[in-house]
Amino acid sequence: MARPEKPIDPTAPYATFAQQLRKLRKSSGSPTYATLAWRTRYSVPALSQAAAGRKLPSLELTLAYATACGGSREHWTEQWLIAQHQAGPASLDSPATSTEVRPWSTRPPVPASAETPQEFIACLRELKLWAGNPSLSRLEDIARNGAPGAARLPRSTIGDALSPKRTSLPNAFVVRSLVLACLAFAQRQSRIRPEETGPVVEEWQERWLRLYRSEHRQRAPRTTARPPVLVEEAVEDTELPLPRPRVLRAPLDHVPPAQRILAEELRALFSELDMSLRGFAMRHYIDPSTVSRYLSGSRIPSRDFLQVLVREASVRRGQEPAPDTLQRLQALRRAALHARPSLPDTEQLDDLREALDDAQDRLRRNIALEAALKAELLSRQQVIAELETRLRELQGSRSPQSA
Repeated sequence: MARPEKPIDPTAPYATFAQQLRKLRKSSGSPTYATLAWRTRYSVPALSQAAAGRKLPSLELTLAYATACGGSREHWTEQWLIAQHQAGPASLDSPATSTEVRPWSTRPPVPASAETPQEFIACLRELKLWAGNPSLSRLEDIARNGAPGAARLPRSTIGDALSPKRTSLPNAFVVRSLVLACLAFAQRQSRIRPEETGPVVEEWQERWLRLYRSEHRQRAPRTTARPPVLVEEAVEDTELPLPRPRVLRAPLDHVPPAQRILAEELRALFSELDMSLRGFAMRHYIDPSTVSRYLSGSRIPSRDFLQVLVREASVRRGQEPAPDTLQRLQALRRAALHARPSLPDTEQLDDLREALDDAQDRLRRNIALEAALKAELLSRQQVIAELETRLRELQGSRSPQSA
């Protein structure tokens, strides 16, 4: 028979949190700590101390304890954050804590153990809670104005990506922007340092890519791995089933040369996705007939469509989007626009607006590059100054002492 636990000291800083953990354990049938240790990767002393109230256990240990007792990860993430933020005062005999310890500096949640899209989305909701549970409107504003590298995220898109009812992975760039927005909000609350955000974003991207590839392998049949062809074929020469996107097999003989070259490039990229036209359109909130016209050469695509297609193809390869690929497609698009015999005023205005947007993007990149170079120069100047000071100190210590 296991011996009973020691009573919780009511003056302990995390007494309330420890009482909640013990109540959860009791409601699940009072499993022994040896049983909990078998269910989790933590030792019996670590689990016992987590419910003692003297110190706050880590978020990972708390979630392992709670889930082993049938608790909700989201609920206990929120309870852990509340306990971390509202810790009671320690006793007068306890040593003073260092002033450098930040109450919100614990590493943010990452989906290292997520094996399904649902678990990945649950980790996204945990990250939002960890960041301070900002509203959807707040995240939309941060993604648009305050998170470097984040794309614009409508509030409805954020809500859809975080929905508990969602069963598929959100778009990779929605996830990246959402993670950046949450981390930017956490930075403003002094919960994480700016230099700590990069590795966190990389972990989220790596896990998303692994889940995406795993999900794709489960869906894609091995017997139909043949890529879609770009020319019309006879049925007797084609292995059944026929390639999925019928528009990729439509001839381009009637398309003007400049538009035909652009359409062929678009088809080559789209064929790498191994995705249906309708699925791609629904994934990016585009009308399927519009995508069909882009790939058939009957309509010149927008600049945003080129960016989305290049990004999707890069994610499929497991690489970062190549700037030269996007630049080549944009050049082909401009050539197709200028090769048209007559361009309506509205399309001319759209073309000029996109050219202005491109120039502004280049200006922003140059400004960011200049700022990064200045910061690097300042850092190196500081290192040089410290080395020079150290050199003078060493030279002074070696000089002969005066009599």
